[in-house]
Amino acid sequence: MPDQFLHDRDNIGLEAEWDTLQDSLSGPLRRRLAEIVRAEAPHLARQFYSILQNDEDLSAMLPDELVRNRLVHTLKQWLLDLFPEDQAPDFLEMVEKQLRVGSVHARINLPVQHVNRAWRMLAEDLQLRILKAAPPPEDLKLMLRVSASTLNIAFETMTAGYARETTRSARSEEAYRLFSLGQNLTQEREAQRAAIAEWTQTILFSVAADYGEDQRTPLWESEFGLWLIHRGGIIFEGMAELDHVKAAISEIDSRILPALHRGRDIHGGLALLQAKVNEIKSLLGECFNAATRIEGGHDPQTRMLNRRFMDTVLTREIGYSRKMRKKLTVMMIDLDHFKQINDRFGHAGGDIALQKCAKLVLDMIRIGDFAFRYGGEEFLIALVETGEEEAMTLAERLRTKIANTSIEVSEGKNINITASIGIAEFKGHPDYMQLVKSADEALYGAKQNGRNCIIASA
Repeated sequence: MPDQFLHDRDNIGLEAEWDTLQDSLSGPLRRRLAEIVRAEAPHLARQFYSILQNDEDLSAMLPDELVRNRLVHTLKQWLLDLFPEDQAPDFLEMVEKQLRVGSVHARINLPVQHVNRAWRMLAEDLQLRILKAAPPPEDLKLMLRVSASTLNIAFETMTAGYARETTRSARSEEAYRLFSLGQNLTQEREAQRAAIAEWTQTILFSVAADYGEDQRTPLWESEFGLWLIHRGGIIFEGMAELDHVKAAISEIDSRILPALHRGRDIHGGLALLQAKVNEIKSLLGECFNAATRIEGGHDPQTRMLNRRFMDTVLTREIGYSRKMRKKLTVMMIDLDHFKQINDRFGHAGGDIALQKCAKLVLDMIRIGDFAFRYGGEEFLIALVETGEEEAMTLAERLRTKIANTSIEVSEGKNINITASIGIAEFKGHPDYMQLVKSADEALYGAKQNGRNCIIASA
């Protein structure tokens, strides 16, 4: 990425500008500037995030615990790296780091205007701290120029990373939407009609048996409700009918079901429930009819989602989890010793084993969950509205199922495969890559623990 950045026409010559700027500082003056930055970095970092947290929307994205325990320390180190004591910071390392920081800001949807304001105030505050240190006039002038230009170049590079990630995410999100529209909508339509019918029958049986309200799953929490939130919302984005479907579901859950529990006019309540369900079915039919079919999006071997859609899906799901205070857990699955299968039975045998294991995974997760082929023989599963405990239960069932399944990789030759699984529950960090990293580290722990086991992230 740094090479691509430096080849952009607007950035040619930036390295020479950086080197000239850094070379203007003598060794003693560089150390003096670094001492000031080191002394003031804790204050500057806290001030930076306090500005962002003053915004109501950003305060939820940047909770005190996250800022205090992680982000402030990261920003302090970032400042120290920009103003080291011994030698000028390496230009390419600086570019790579700033592009990466900008990408993270874009992935977590941190509004650039708020970052700009906090950044400007940080730069001004640093200038004031240098003035208070009262170096000789000539040194002061040079230190102010170097500190300001260093921060400006770093921020300029960071902004480029933000813009590139935003563009890439927008393209990926649109590609995923087009892919979602390209699914077998006839099959999807029937599956969701069946899910609604099954939920309705369960409610009718519950009312007839007088099981009580606590035995009735709200429609939003049913298989159909989860599908609509996490998949249908993408497929039918922007359709007015989708809003009507959501309103009808909310009316069922908030008004009709509680009234049935209280036992007033059961027949009238059931008739109203059936009318609302029929309305949902009709609106859903209109949504499916309006959706355009476009091909592409699945990994051809596993029929899982392409990894390129992962950032779009996980960013959306993390945003939903934060806003609605719902749980989200990521499961990373790796098929053990898969290279040995390829070596022994060839890639054709390996493909058969991979496809069979992928089908086992897809058959076991819910229709609202997301399964990605992460790479090679690794799968990443996003379990929506699911906590670590439930994910561990599912993972154990899946691990056992894979281990106990005999796979015919060639005529008359059967093998058994095991899987290592890492699990990470969303803990509040807005960057989805932190969640993926935690699951990947847990998976590594499972491999180190002898494979064919499950480890949850600490």
